[in-house]
Amino acid sequence: MDKHFFEFWGNLLLSAAQGQRQMDEFGRWLSQGMRGVSELSAIFQRCYGLTGTGDESEWKTARSSFEAAFRAYLDALGCVPRSDYVALQTQLQELTRKTEEQEAALRRLRQELGESRMAQGDVVRGFQELIQVQSEQFRELTDSFSRLVTGR
Repeated sequence: MDKHFFEFWGNLLLSAAQGQRQMDEFGRWLSQGMRGVSELSAIFQRCYGLTGTGDESEWKTARSSFEAAFRAYLDALGCVPRSDYVALQTQLQELTRKTEEQEAALRRLRQELGESRMAQGDVVRGFQELIQVQSEQFRELTDSFSRLVTGR
């Protein structure tokens, strides 16, 4: 990890021992792009060797180095950054919604399939009844014809 990060983090933790106000300021400082809280900015500039000239590329390099080291530090502690958590939570909500929609579609399709099979069963039963009626009529016809031929 970045040695400047450890120096900054150590100074921050030492000053945090002086009061909770420091941790609140640290959170606000991070959310403001690492600017705004002059005491923390001064510690950061000193630890990262930044000059007061305000060279933006130097500041961006130090900031990206700090952010990478901070992520590595949080990862080592088993912490997940809030932005990653929110992204995963959003993804979970979308996947849950999609799953519910797909399950509803499956239920609807299964119901339609069941109704379709019932309708097919009704058609098959109708054909079977028709065949029985026609078979009975044909038997009666052959019986009538045989009685006519035999003279009974």
